[in-house]
Amino acid sequence: MKGKADLLLHPVRMRIIQQLLLGKPLTIAQLVEILGDIPQATLYRHMNLLLEANLVEVIETKKVKGTEERRFSVKRDNLHIPESEVEKTSREDHIQHFSVFHGNLFQLATSYLAETSPEQYEKEGFSYAYIPLHLSDEEFQELTQTIQQAIEKVVHNHPTSARTTRIFASMFIPQDSQES
Repeated sequence: MKGKADLLLHPVRMRIIQQLLLGKPLTIAQLVEILGDIPQATLYRHMNLLLEANLVEVIETKKVKGTEERRFSVKRDNLHIPESEVEKTSREDHIQHFSVFHGNLFQLATSYLAETSPEQYEKEGFSYAYIPLHLSDEEFQELTQTIQQAIEKVVHNHPTSARTTRIFASMFIPQDSQES
């Protein structure tokens, strides 16, 4: 492994982390059932990598039919990829990471769309957009700080029956300005 990005931006490990981020600690058997297409041995292998990297933790262990069953939780504070690692990552690796990130978003959206009628999209908050923003560096900094502050207010909310989990994915891609 090269770094934290390589650990997190892997198709299987990203799906594991995303399930654990939903707030409920899970066993490997539960992950096998939820993820559906990943063999148990593969999940164990990837979970061990995440444990070694201190990205997940075992929060409960109990004996079930003579076997030790572990419940895993994500260590949210350890998921941030340091800027120094981002800067040292090659272009090719960034493209690979983006591809995994995009593929995972595509899979999440496809699953949602396959299971939900279009009449529910607005009510449930499903949307996607492409919005060019023309911002000075200062305006961009202000926007990102505002977004970060808004997210920080709600990111540690725990799941309840009154809350719907919604995935928020963000991306800023600088483009050459075409002044008019």
